[in-house]
Amino acid sequence: MTLLHARVDVIEGRLPKALVGAPAGLGERAFVVLTLTSEDETAGVGEASPLPGYSPDSIENAAGELNDLIAAPIEVDPSLGSRALLDSMSEVQLSEHPSARFALESALLDWLGKVRGEPVHRLLGSNPVRPVPIADLVLETDPARWPDHVDRLCADGATHLKLKVGTALDQEVAALQTVRDQHPGLAIRLDANGRIDIADLRRHAATLEFLGLELIEEPVALQDWPEAISLPLPFALDETLQDESMSRRLLRGGHIRAVVIKPAVLGGVTAVLDLAKIARDHGAQPVLSHIFDGPIARAATAELGLALQTELAAGLGSHPALDLWPPHHIAAIRGRELCSHAVPGLGLEFEEHADA
Repeated sequence: MTLLHARVDVIEGRLPKALVGAPAGLGERAFVVLTLTSEDETAGVGEASPLPGYSPDSIENAAGELNDLIAAPIEVDPSLGSRALLDSMSEVQLSEHPSARFALESALLDWLGKVRGEPVHRLLGSNPVRPVPIADLVLETDPARWPDHVDRLCADGATHLKLKVGTALDQEVAALQTVRDQHPGLAIRLDANGRIDIADLRRHAATLEFLGLELIEEPVALQDWPEAISLPLPFALDETLQDESMSRRLLRGGHIRAVVIKPAVLGGVTAVLDLAKIARDHGAQPVLSHIFDGPIARAATAELGLALQTELAAGLGSHPALDLWPPHHIAAIRGRELCSHAVPGLGLEFEEHADA
């Protein structure tokens, strides 16, 4: 058995620019970093970064739970397989706040990968044979500017794009028609965060279907899903996944194309693996995505994307909150793709130490 000693740090700062789709008025971002270190000084890191106004927990919740780990070392058996190791942590009471659980599981896998000299995606039983594309998030709120913005992204090499919609659907649909005319083969997904009125969705359904969209994430409010699901559109679940009863009901209907999995919201690595299996059992594809969290969570989510060999592009493009961290490199992210690699653990390297 091995004893791991916990350390908890907080990184925070003002955002250099607005986060598209994040709660209005969010001008700061905070990240809780968990480091687990064994006696031989091998260290694994995890991150809890709840998004205010979106996550079911908070920075204060996550920091409080993770700080409880400092009181006594965690005893682990490094001979266990990765899933067995995570399951053995059931006595560590971090079940109330999902981002804290994600931090603990990420740190354990990072440590175990370094001990064994293997990247996390291989610890999880995957040896990917193909890269997973990454979708760019369009950081432009004015639909009139979308066509020019998309032109620039495509000229830079983007192949999959995600746009936030739902605040001015008539203008947004018109802009999307222009984008589609200019880029007929571009993979486009939309995310409404539940903001589209069901009557407006019905009115635009034929046009949206004609646009050949890859996904429409969370188009309507929770109570309107039963009506929306009858429309012939490629729907994806995101926020609804936090309502287990509704999400399972929608998945059982067989009309959901994808589930957008955010590990910090859903409770970590084991929760992601379980949900991905449920989704695939019902004909839906898992998509890994972020909540504007930091590079540790981004690296862990990238490893999960490789482990699951997702068919649809991962929502792991760069975003402004990453500028609050020191320069870093994530082995799994090469340009706009997730690629297999041989760097142990999470494959994350900082150019300088990411202390608070």
